[in-house]
Amino acid sequence: MSESIPQLTQEQHTLLKWMKSGRTFKVCSDYGPMKGDIQPKTRLPVRVFQGTVEKLYQAGLISFTPVNFFGQRWDEFSLTPKGKASQ
Repeated sequence: MSESIPQLTQEQHTLLKWMKSGRTFKVCSDYGPMKGDIQPKTRLPVRVFQGTVEKLYQAGLISFTPVNFFGQRWDEFSLTPKGKASQ
């Protein structure tokens, strides 16, 4: 009955571990010059790629909430209960 967790890279594990203390990151999902940008750039432990976000989201390890940030729509990603239990 338990879903399996996909094979994750070391960087993906590092990101999940970083998020376990309640940290989040945002990805711009609005159409415009910032589309695909990630915030915070300087405090993330690894470089985050769109494929990483999609893989963790598809696996149910992270979820998002749309927020208004810099006057545009961003998706703020946080850990799900499955993501918290994954390490």
